Amino acid sequence: MARFMAWHVEYFRAEPKGSGRSSLIDEGRPVSSGESILVFISFEKKDVARKVDVVDSIVRELSSMSAAIGVRSIVLNPFAHLFGDLANPQDAMSMLTMLEKQLLDRNFSVQRLSFGIFYEIELKAKGHKLSRMSREV
Repeated sequence: MARFMAWHVEYFRAEPKGSGRSSLIDEGRPVSSGESILVFISFEKKDVARKVDVVDSIVRELSSMSAAIGVRSIVLNPFAHLFGDLANPQDAMSMLTMLEKQLLDRNFSVQRLSFGIFYEIELKAKGHKLSRMSREV
């Protein structure tokens, strides 16, 4: 099942520092955002067969979170470290791209960290009761 952890952040900055062990690596690019929902996300093998439903469910969850805290900016961070039986990199990247497109289609401002890249990260997280949420979809 897809897993994600979402943090409400006041700001977020990420600078690429090197590639990981993934067989699929995007070009590393810096990411910077003001107030946003930072989403650490991974996809599992069993998600691939029902990827449309999984991505739709994630979009609904993120839309609900967004409405609850009043933030329309989302930063997607592919994060295999949430474990589980991970999907292969190509399938995970495909689902991440679908997620990004659906969020953009719903008028979210979306940025995505590069797949397969390690980043140096700086952030300031909010401290209210909805500022840290995790979901399995």
